[in-house]
Amino acid sequence: MSIAVIDVGSGSVRMLLDGKKTTIMTKLGEGLNASGRLSAEPIGRTLKIIKKFVEEAARVKAEVFVFATEAVRAAENCADFICAVKRECGIDLDVISGNEEAEIALLGAAPSGDATVVDIGSASVEIVSGCGGSPAYVRSLPIGMVRLTEQSDGDPELLRAYAASGIAKFGDVRLRETLIGVGGTFTSLAAMKLGLETYDPEKVQGTRLSVKDVSALAESLLEAGSPEKIKEKYPILPDVRCELITAGALFVSELLAYLGADGITVSESDNLDGYLRYKEMGA
Repeated sequence: MSIAVIDVGSGSVRMLLDGKKTTIMTKLGEGLNASGRLSAEPIGRTLKIIKKFVEEAARVKAEVFVFATEAVRAAENCADFICAVKRECGIDLDVISGNEEAEIALLGAAPSGDATVVDIGSASVEIVSGCGGSPAYVRSLPIGMVRLTEQSDGDPELLRAYAASGIAKFGDVRLRETLIGVGGTFTSLAAMKLGLETYDPEKVQGTRLSVKDVSALAESLLEAGSPEKIKEKYPILPDVRCELITAGALFVSELLAYLGADGITVSESDNLDGYLRYKEMGA
């Protein structure tokens, strides 16, 4: 029997089924930063997509696992959302911790465990360094790109300041020789660097983003300004990603400087793949 894994994130719901990933933006975390709660409309959008994915998996008789990350675990009404998923979609939702999120990202992007993996999401950022298959450093912080964008109201100097302040909280990261980036920020920047007109995961996989690449992309996004202008310049980006990618590029720029790294390698294999491997190991 095949396994379907569904990731309920702050910005999107994603499914991995038979080697294929499908992403639908639902903005579950919309307004969470201000209210501390998941709102009714985003919940409704998200439940609809979870149910759709569960039904798709059922048609091929796949075993289904659904996990949620920072937006759900941080929400005051987390328990209500878990109950709604069970009621509307007939599935148990696994709300994983920040450390677990980091560790499955490592398992997905670097199964050998010998790498440092950065997972940038809409509501949180995780950094994990593996050594001999065990995490030597792991930390999750609630400084995702939606939160940075909302806090700064799009002001680039505030964005840089908030990013630098948040990144400093990672402290002394035990950096490994191999540095890997996962998540929509990294894959989007890779697609932009490559000038893709249609998203191609095989081309994105393994793309190297140098400090110079990230700086140039950040400047290009700042010159474009509004999400509408960014969409015109980079039509490959989904509309929601156009609202967040400037924060993402500036965050990556600040992060590479903090880590003293000259670049980062983008991986298409991420926490979806990691969670699948985790379940296949019988966890």
